[in-house]
Amino acid sequence: MLYTFSFLIAGAALTMSAPTASAQGRYSAALRTILTRTASGTCPADMMQAKLLKACRQQIAKSGPPLASKGTIKALNFIKTTHTVGRTEFYKVFFTKGNPEIWLIGGLESGKFAEFYTDDE
Repeated sequence: MLYTFSFLIAGAALTMSAPTASAQGRYSAALRTILTRTASGTCPADMMQAKLLKACRQQIAKSGPPLASKGTIKALNFIKTTHTVGRTEFYKVFFTKGNPEIWLIGGLESGKFAEFYTDDE
């Protein structure tokens, strides 16, 4: 399933810099929360910048149910960090159903994220 949050990145996914040497991600708890709330049909306004929140609200009916069908999150494995447009972190997310997916989260400003994305099917 292709998640349609892909247009929210403003080009970051197209021009990523080389990964930085970072042993741990900072955003795993936030990613888990956003994925869980989105799967339940809620766009977390307290965690999303205005453009991301608007896009989420426009797409939640289409994106939430497929995400929910994957079941709960079993594990989040940090992959890398890039700094093309602020800090962006990549994770391999393992759900109770289906294949793992690569998700990214970033663009943190004033406690809210601008990026939340996967292109895995």
